Amino acid sequence: MVKRKYLKNLLILLLGAINFLLIYCPSRPPKTFVRTMEPTWASIEIRKELSYEDAWNLIVDALAKKFDLEVISKEGGYVRTAWLYTWTGRVDQNYRVRAIIKFTPDRKKVEIKTEAEYGGPGKWVLGWDESLLTTLKSDIMGLVGRATR
Repeated sequence: MVKRKYLKNLLILLLGAINFLLIYCPSRPPKTFVRTMEPTWASIEIRKELSYEDAWNLIVDALAKKFDLEVISKEGGYVRTAWLYTWTGRVDQNYRVRAIIKFTPDRKKVEIKTEAEYGGPGKWVLGWDESLLTTLKSDIMGLVGRATR
């Protein structure tokens, strides 16, 4: 009887420890996370026949389909999205991404940067997400980009 009670208590303790580890010990960052203090910018030339107004509207519309938009300045040619915690395909409070889009002052190019943070509140490690940058660059290139030879 004592042995059975001991095994029951041990099982409860082990389940509690596993639960603690699953909740409080973050998993590894996604393979697309690149740790850096200075995220990479990608640049896209805008097609000559496309006005700034049209390019702006196309880009903002595309971003709004994937993100909540946190900062929008049409006059300044700047958009920043809110943090997204579901980029990996599931809700993950330990990994978040956002995008920053800015037009050059002459409005002939648009620059894209992604920011990613891994680790969780109070432990964030800075970087960028390679997959998100590639996806956004491809999407925006298809909407407003100039064909290159």
